[in-house]
Amino acid sequence: MRKLLALAVLCSFLSFTGCGKKTETVSQKVSEKQKENGYKAYDFTFTDINGGKHKLSDFRGKVVIVQFFGTYCPPCKAEIPVLESIYKKYNGKVVVIGLAVDDVGDTPENQKKFVEKALKPFVADMGITYLVAPAPEDAWEAYAYKVVGLDSIPQTYIIDKQGYLRYYETGFMPSYASLFDEAVRKLLQER
Repeated sequence: MRKLLALAVLCSFLSFTGCGKKTETVSQKVSEKQKENGYKAYDFTFTDINGGKHKLSDFRGKVVIVQFFGTYCPPCKAEIPVLESIYKKYNGKVVVIGLAVDDVGDTPENQKKFVEKALKPFVADMGITYLVAPAPEDAWEAYAYKVVGLDSIPQTYIIDKQGYLRYYETGFMPSYASLFDEAVRKLLQER
């Protein structure tokens, strides 16, 4: 009975931390000094599930949340309603971009199959109304490996109106909902 209880507690903990090789949670606010020194968010291009082409810098002037997620990842699925809520709450002032890492580095043909067979149905099932796309390999490498140094998901980045990376979280806990909302609110008040 104790082993079963311990296994249930462990599974519960893992379902709210992250998926991937490492399940540790990282909370980080990029310092003002880094911002002043030009800690710009990596600018990448992506094609959303409806074929629209975008560049991160297209959204300058708005607060942007970028989430790297997997369709198979329970913590990612738990975080999506939080991001959807923020997206709707701030009605056009905040851009949310969900980037699926399921097929990172795959061929363009396989990525198209993934979008049609897995990603579009996932978006519909989850009720996502913000932008969703397969994660570009360069974006995943720039954020996961160069900023955080982890390949676990979800990874969520909040970028200010001038394109500076200001906050990130790896993994997901229910308490992150208020942290994300507070960060967005503060960034929206800045010029």
